Amino acid sequence: MEKGRGIFSGDSGSRPQGCRREHKFEGKIQVIGDIFQFTVDMSEFSPEDVIITSSNNLLEVHAEKLGEDGTVSNTFSHRCTLPSDVDPGSVAVCMGSGGVLTVRAHRM
Repeated sequence: MEKGRGIFSGDSGSRPQGCRREHKFEGKIQVIGDIFQFTVDMSEFSPEDVIITSSNNLLEVHAEKLGEDGTVSNTFSHRCTLPSDVDPGSVAVCMGSGGVLTVRAHRM
């Protein structure tokens, strides 16, 4: 997964009409000492369903789950911008075995 910079700025996904389900952000933002961290439950998605990109201080998380018939059955899209006191070189992203996506970065 890619390193990037990014604080949650709002859900950027759009929900088209039909059977597609949009995953809502229910995450947690924490500052623990000199660590900035946010987590989001992505357990409805496999790691291969999740794409993380970063560019110009923006971190984007996108996920699509395909049904057995090949149609998109669930989506997630979120954009994040890191606070100005976070070292962009220290950003690390991981997805735990329980499906929790975690982004951590050191504050300067």
